[in-house]
Amino acid sequence: MAKGFTLLEVLVAVAILGIALLTLVSAESQGIDMALRSRFITTSTLLAQKRIADVTAGIEAFSSGSRQGDFGEEFEGYTYTEEIEQTPMSGYFKYTLTVRWGSGEGTYETEIMSFLSRR
Repeated sequence: MAKGFTLLEVLVAVAILGIALLTLVSAESQGIDMALRSRFITTSTLLAQKRIADVTAGIEAFSSGSRQGDFGEEFEGYTYTEEIEQTPMSGYFKYTLTVRWGSGEGTYETEIMSFLSRR
């Protein structure tokens, strides 16, 4: 009797290895995407906190309206849109800040809403 593997056994082994490798590649891809999202959420939250602090500290005198901008060369690709709306309460404003990064389908976005008052 000859020793060795039949062609069918080899094909089954190759198919099992292929499925296992495909699963590993898919998991790696998901890991990279999750790391990218995590980085965006952390960075955008810190940038939003800085922008809100600048507005509330009076560095940027605020009035009702909408503005857009970026966060400079250090945070290339990160942009913001802020909208300030008057509320029914005198002296209080609804402040909505949207931070974006990327373009097309790969755009990440986070929105933060706060209420501000004039000092």
